Amino acid sequence: MNRKSRTRSRRNRRDGRWRWVTAGGIAAAVIGLIVLNLWRTGAFASPPSPSRSGDPASLLPLAPAGPPLRGGHDPALIPSATPTPWAPPANQPVPQLDLPEVEYDFGRIYARWTVSHIFPVQNRGTADLVITDLVTSCGCTTAELSSAVIPPGHRADLTVTFDADFHPVKGPVTRLVWFATNDPAHPWVEVRITGTVQR
Repeated sequence: MNRKSRTRSRRNRRDGRWRWVTAGGIAAAVIGLIVLNLWRTGAFASPPSPSRSGDPASLLPLAPAGPPLRGGHDPALIPSATPTPWAPPANQPVPQLDLPEVEYDFGRIYARWTVSHIFPVQNRGTADLVITDLVTSCGCTTAELSSAVIPPGHRADLTVTFDADFHPVKGPVTRLVWFATNDPAHPWVEVRITGTVQR
Protein backbone atom coordinates (compact mmCIF):
# COMPACT_ATOMS: atom_id res chain seq x y z
CA MET A 1 0.00 0.00 0.00
CA ASN A 2 1.50 3.33 -1.01
CA ARG A 3 1.62 6.45 1.14
CA LYS A 4 -1.36 8.09 -0.65
CA SER A 5 -3.58 5.03 -0.01
CA ARG A 6 -2.58 4.88 3.69
CA THR A 7 -3.37 8.59 4.14
CA ARG A 8 -6.76 8.17 2.45
CA SER A 9 -7.53 5.13 4.63
CA ARG A 10 -6.65 7.04 7.85
CA ARG A 11 -8.77 9.99 6.71
CA ASN A 12 -11.75 7.70 6.01
CA ARG A 13 -11.46 6.08 9.45
CA ARG A 14 -11.24 9.50 11.13
CA ASP A 15 -14.25 10.80 9.15
CA GLY A 16 -16.21 7.67 10.08
CA ARG A 17 -15.46 8.18 13.78
CA TRP A 18 -16.58 11.82 13.59
CA ARG A 19 -19.83 10.76 11.93
CA TRP A 20 -20.49 8.34 14.79
CA VAL A 21 -19.59 10.97 17.42
CA THR A 22 -21.86 13.54 15.73
CA ALA A 23 -24.74 11.06 15.43
CA GLY A 24 -24.28 10.01 19.07
CA GLY A 25 -24.26 13.65 20.21
CA ILE A 26 -27.45 14.43 18.31
CA ALA A 27 -29.16 11.31 19.71
CA ALA A 28 -28.07 12.22 23.27
CA ALA A 29 -29.40 15.77 22.82
CA VAL A 30 -32.78 14.49 21.54
CA ILE A 31 -33.08 12.01 24.41
CA GLY A 32 -32.11 14.75 26.87
CA LEU A 33 -34.82 17.05 25.52
CA ILE A 34 -37.43 14.28 25.76
CA VAL A 35 -36.45 13.50 29.36
CA LEU A 36 -36.46 17.21 30.25
CA ASN A 37 -39.95 17.64 28.77
CA LEU A 38 -41.26 14.59 30.64
CA TRP A 39 -39.72 15.91 33.88
CA ARG A 40 -41.38 19.33 33.38
CA THR A 41 -44.80 17.69 32.92
CA GLY A 42 -44.43 15.67 36.12
CA ALA A 43 -44.09 12.26 34.48
CA PHE A 44 -41.53 11.22 37.10
CA ALA A 45 -43.31 12.88 40.07
CA SER A 46 -45.86 11.13 42.25
CA PRO A 47 -48.96 13.05 43.37
CA PRO A 48 -48.99 13.87 47.07
CA SER A 49 -51.17 11.87 49.44
CA PRO A 50 -54.33 13.63 50.68
CA SER A 51 -53.31 16.68 52.71
CA ARG A 52 -54.70 18.05 55.95
CA SER A 53 -53.85 21.44 57.46
CA GLY A 54 -53.21 22.12 61.12
CA ASP A 55 -52.80 19.76 64.03
CA PRO A 56 -55.30 16.86 64.02
CA ALA A 57 -55.03 16.74 67.83
CA SER A 58 -56.71 20.15 68.00
CA LEU A 59 -59.81 18.88 66.16
CA LEU A 60 -62.96 17.39 67.62
CA PRO A 61 -63.14 13.57 67.49
CA LEU A 62 -64.34 11.98 64.27
CA ALA A 63 -68.06 11.16 64.30
CA PRO A 64 -68.99 7.48 64.40
CA ALA A 65 -69.42 6.04 60.96
CA GLY A 66 -72.72 7.32 59.62
CA PRO A 67 -74.17 7.65 56.17
CA PRO A 68 -71.46 9.28 54.01
CA LEU A 69 -72.37 12.02 51.57
CA ARG A 70 -70.87 12.25 48.07
CA GLY A 71 -71.06 15.21 45.78
CA GLY A 72 -70.07 16.19 42.27
CA HIS A 73 -71.02 18.83 39.75
CA ASP A 74 -74.82 19.11 39.80
CA PRO A 75 -76.06 22.68 39.17
CA ALA A 76 -79.59 21.65 40.23
CA LEU A 77 -78.37 21.47 43.84
CA ILE A 78 -77.08 25.05 43.84
CA PRO A 79 -79.74 27.49 45.11
CA SER A 80 -80.58 30.44 42.87
CA ALA A 81 -80.16 32.72 45.90
CA THR A 82 -78.05 32.14 48.99
CA PRO A 83 -80.31 31.01 51.87
CA THR A 84 -80.70 33.60 54.62
CA PRO A 85 -79.59 32.76 58.17
CA TRP A 86 -82.47 32.53 60.62
CA ALA A 87 -82.94 32.74 64.37
CA PRO A 88 -83.75 29.41 66.05
CA PRO A 89 -86.45 29.17 68.71
CA ALA A 90 -85.19 29.99 72.20
CA ASN A 91 -84.15 27.22 74.58
CA GLN A 92 -83.90 24.53 71.91
CA PRO A 93 -80.83 22.44 71.02
CA VAL A 94 -79.09 23.94 68.00
CA PRO A 95 -76.24 22.63 65.80
CA GLN A 96 -73.27 24.94 65.38
CA LEU A 97 -71.02 24.55 62.33
CA ASP A 98 -67.30 25.14 62.85
CA LEU A 99 -64.98 25.13 59.83
CA PRO A 100 -61.34 25.56 60.97
CA GLU A 101 -60.39 26.25 57.33
CA VAL A 102 -62.39 27.19 54.25
CA GLU A 103 -59.63 27.37 51.63
CA TYR A 104 -56.59 25.33 50.64
CA ASP A 105 -53.90 26.04 48.03
CA PHE A 106 -52.23 22.98 46.49
CA GLY A 107 -49.49 25.14 44.95
CA ARG A 108 -48.00 23.65 41.78
CA ILE A 109 -50.01 20.73 40.39
CA TYR A 110 -48.82 18.66 37.45
CA ALA A 111 -51.50 18.06 34.83
CA ARG A 112 -51.20 14.28 35.30
CA TRP A 113 -52.08 14.50 38.99
CA THR A 114 -55.25 13.97 40.98
CA VAL A 115 -54.91 15.71 44.36
CA SER A 116 -57.05 15.74 47.51
CA HIS A 117 -57.40 17.84 50.63
CA ILE A 118 -59.34 17.05 53.82
CA PHE A 119 -61.40 19.83 55.43
CA PRO A 120 -62.72 19.18 58.95
CA VAL A 121 -66.43 19.96 59.38
CA GLN A 122 -67.15 20.26 63.11
CA ASN A 123 -70.26 20.56 65.25
CA ARG A 124 -69.82 22.65 68.39
CA GLY A 125 -73.55 22.90 69.00
CA THR A 126 -76.05 20.95 71.09
CA ALA A 127 -77.98 19.16 68.32
CA ASP A 128 -77.00 16.97 65.37
CA LEU A 129 -75.52 18.90 62.43
CA VAL A 130 -77.05 17.59 59.19
CA ILE A 131 -75.30 18.20 55.86
CA THR A 132 -77.13 17.98 52.53
CA ASP A 133 -76.77 19.08 48.89
CA LEU A 134 -73.01 18.57 48.60
CA VAL A 135 -72.05 19.97 45.18
CA THR A 136 -68.93 21.13 43.31
CA SER A 137 -68.36 23.90 40.79
CA CYS A 138 -66.85 21.66 38.10
CA GLY A 139 -66.87 18.08 36.87
CA CYS A 140 -63.12 17.92 37.60
CA THR A 141 -63.85 18.17 41.32
CA THR A 142 -65.57 15.69 43.64
CA ALA A 143 -66.29 15.82 47.35
CA GLU A 144 -67.05 13.21 49.99
CA LEU A 145 -68.11 13.80 53.60
CA SER A 146 -67.40 10.94 55.98
CA SER A 147 -70.78 11.37 57.71
CA ALA A 148 -73.82 13.42 56.68
CA VAL A 149 -74.96 13.58 60.31
CA ILE A 150 -72.47 14.98 62.83
CA PRO A 151 -73.36 14.64 66.53
CA PRO A 152 -72.55 17.48 68.96
CA GLY A 153 -68.86 17.60 69.87
CA HIS A 154 -67.78 15.66 66.80
CA ARG A 155 -66.53 16.26 63.28
CA ALA A 156 -66.75 14.74 59.82
CA ASP A 157 -63.97 14.87 57.23
CA LEU A 158 -64.74 16.50 53.88
CA THR A 159 -62.33 15.17 51.25
CA VAL A 160 -62.19 17.38 48.15
CA THR A 161 -60.50 15.83 45.10
CA PHE A 162 -59.32 17.71 42.00
CA ASP A 163 -58.40 15.91 38.75
CA ALA A 164 -56.00 18.26 36.96
CA ASP A 165 -56.21 16.20 33.75
CA PHE A 166 -60.02 16.36 33.49
CA HIS A 167 -59.86 19.52 31.33
CA PRO A 168 -56.90 20.88 29.31
CA VAL A 169 -56.47 23.66 31.87
CA LYS A 170 -53.16 25.40 32.54
CA GLY A 171 -52.16 28.01 35.11
CA PRO A 172 -54.10 29.19 38.18
CA VAL A 173 -57.34 27.36 38.99
CA THR A 174 -60.02 27.81 41.66
CA ARG A 175 -62.68 25.21 42.39
CA LEU A 176 -65.56 25.56 44.85
CA VAL A 177 -67.52 23.14 47.00
CA TRP A 178 -70.87 24.03 48.55
CA PHE A 179 -73.20 22.31 50.99
CA ALA A 180 -76.35 23.03 52.96
CA THR A 181 -76.59 22.64 56.74
CA ASN A 182 -79.30 22.80 59.40
CA ASP A 183 -77.21 25.32 61.38
CA PRO A 184 -79.45 28.42 61.45
CA ALA A 185 -76.41 30.70 61.18
CA HIS A 186 -74.87 28.82 58.24
CA PRO A 187 -77.57 27.43 55.94
CA TRP A 188 -75.24 27.45 52.90
CA VAL A 189 -71.47 27.01 53.09
CA GLU A 190 -68.59 27.38 50.62
CA VAL A 191 -65.06 25.98 50.71
CA ARG A 192 -62.49 26.40 47.96
CA ILE A 193 -59.35 24.83 46.59
CA THR A 194 -56.77 26.60 44.45
CA GLY A 195 -53.60 25.64 42.63
CA THR A 196 -51.47 26.23 39.56
CA VAL A 197 -51.62 23.50 36.91
CA GLN A 198 -48.37 22.92 35.04
CA ARG A 199 -48.41 21.18 31.67
